[in-house]
Amino acid sequence: MKEWRLLDAGHMTAAQNMAMDDTLLELKGAQKTPDTIRFLQFYPSAVLIGYHQSVQEEIRESYCLEKGIEINRRITGGGAIFFDENQIGWEIICDKSFFNMEIPNQRLFRILCEPVINALGQMGINAAFRPRNDIEIKGRKISGTGGTESDRAFFFQGTLLVDFDVDTMLKSLKIPVEKLRAKEIDSVKERVTCLNWELGYTPSSEEIKSAIVKGFEECLNIKLIASGLTKDEETLFSKKIRYYSSPEWIEMVKPKQAGKEALQAASKVENGLIRFTITVDSARNRIQDIYITGDFLSFPGRALYDLESALKNKPFSRDELFKIVEGFFREGRITIPGISPEEFFKPLEIVFEKAAIGAEYGIPPEVCNQISVTNGSFKEVIAAEPSVLLLPYCAKDLACDLRHAKECLWCGACTVGRAWELGLERGLDVRCVSSFEDLLSELESIRQLGEKAFIGCCCQPFFTKHVNDFEKAGVPGILLNIDNTTCYELDQAKQAYKGNFNSQTHINIDLLETVFNVIDEYRAKGAA
Repeated sequence: MKEWRLLDAGHMTAAQNMAMDDTLLELKGAQKTPDTIRFLQFYPSAVLIGYHQSVQEEIRESYCLEKGIEINRRITGGGAIFFDENQIGWEIICDKSFFNMEIPNQRLFRILCEPVINALGQMGINAAFRPRNDIEIKGRKISGTGGTESDRAFFFQGTLLVDFDVDTMLKSLKIPVEKLRAKEIDSVKERVTCLNWELGYTPSSEEIKSAIVKGFEECLNIKLIASGLTKDEETLFSKKIRYYSSPEWIEMVKPKQAGKEALQAASKVENGLIRFTITVDSARNRIQDIYITGDFLSFPGRALYDLESALKNKPFSRDELFKIVEGFFREGRITIPGISPEEFFKPLEIVFEKAAIGAEYGIPPEVCNQISVTNGSFKEVIAAEPSVLLLPYCAKDLACDLRHAKECLWCGACTVGRAWELGLERGLDVRCVSSFEDLLSELESIRQLGEKAFIGCCCQPFFTKHVNDFEKAGVPGILLNIDNTTCYELDQAKQAYKGNFNSQTHINIDLLETVFNVIDEYRAKGAA
């Protein structure tokens, strides 16, 4: 039985924990430090984005600043997490030879999760591994994991939710709605659980750590010996803290999503969220800038940046770009567990559609980013001459007597009235959608009546979550993003589906007029 070190430094700041992670991985890769199981805890509370994520896309910075919640970046991939002083993290830093594999895969993730599943079993909780890399209890996540590597070492880490502050997490993180769609749920609270909820009380840190230690010893057939840092580790750790406290590290990924020339699209496949942000030099038809972010795990560590470099300055062509992406995967230059080249390329397909809208109709990229299509391209939907306009009840005034009705009196108190008027001016059949079930009914009615296409206004999170429902309806449509805080941001999707969302959104009238102008021009050409 091999002896490993058990390292427990107690609560540390986010920067200290990240510096410690990098120190242990670097020295393990150089064979200068022992195989180690480490516990990590945070004080003050922190939000940690994954290595390939950006603070701007994942974190509500103003809220974190107000509440004294630290923001930092992990050295591992995966999604953003909230880590308060109650949670306990666990890490494995060891030689690759211990597991007899060079590239992490599903089998390794399962092996590395088994010790914590064992620990939960000791506490009377029946947990299970959920691919790609989570631990769940009856479908609810209690532990998420991630990893990275160096030349000769693996670094794998996970969190164990002890007593979970859901409200603070929701206010500090921007939860990607694509994740909700993938699991067919409406509330973040349905996705997670914690020891307190499962046991009815909060176990002590000592009890939890003792169970985890026993789990690792039994599952990996090792003996853990408590010990501190070596001199080499102490020296390197002290040098790294400043860097891991700096904007250079924390804001390392800065996609130009706010730039007026950038096109952006995201796709959630089974094993990760992938987001592309691309700026195209239209004069040369080449990629000027490209940023790939998401909550996936990729190996080796710099592979994603190498792929970005390979795509930059290349012709903005589907065939050309897919050839490069496929080549990286096929040649082993990048490995993303559970994600194929075709799945990885999906957001780029959406970017190409948005670029086509801009090129064909002279619509600026920042406007194209607010447009989604279903059952056809934008051009095909325009050619079908949409005859129905669907508007959301949530954009009606909160005090309106007709907020939950199908009608509108155009009183001018909200944007629904102006949108209604614009639709009627063009001879469209305008309808207000009062709930999710009502939407499905309206789409079925449109199909049965033989209407060729529709225009709808809804938030992009709603469309992203229900893209399959729109596709199943079989009616070509253009969906336009609406403004203001949506039910998804407030974790009120269930209420909204029933028609009980108690906040007001606003229809983007300028965006609607832009699309109507395209329709007007198409009709004018047809009449000429």
